[in-house]
Amino acid sequence: MPAPASGSLDIGALAREAGVSSRTVRYYGELGLLPARGRDRRGRRLYGPDALERLRFIQRLKRLGLTLEEIGELSRAFEEGQTPRMLARLEELLLGHMESVHTRIEELRRLHADLGSYLERVRARRTAASPHDPS
Repeated sequence: MPAPASGSLDIGALAREAGVSSRTVRYYGELGLLPARGRDRRGRRLYGPDALERLRFIQRLKRLGLTLEEIGELSRAFEEGQTPRMLARLEELLLGHMESVHTRIEELRRLHADLGSYLERVRARRTAASPHDPS
């Protein structure tokens, strides 16, 4: 059996490299997010050298809170060209996520300050309860 075309990864190798399941790779392909370049003689999907980078990018966007539908919108816009309407939609989408990230950062800052206050109280009570006993 001939080896896959140079630079090609089968679905299993791509999934392993990216740390996801083959099912995830298949699903992203079904959604049009990660198209296969073809199949080998055994019928296994083959992916080009950019597929691993694209798969990692999809995973990163998901971790940042974008839905697969939103990721698809971004992908299609950059692959198919940008109409003014599409660019306006993308701008709205990205600004919304930026605002969401800003809100989360502010919440984390408040949480950090609250935890610091609680820590100070715990240390003060611990010191007051047993000033000579470090345990």
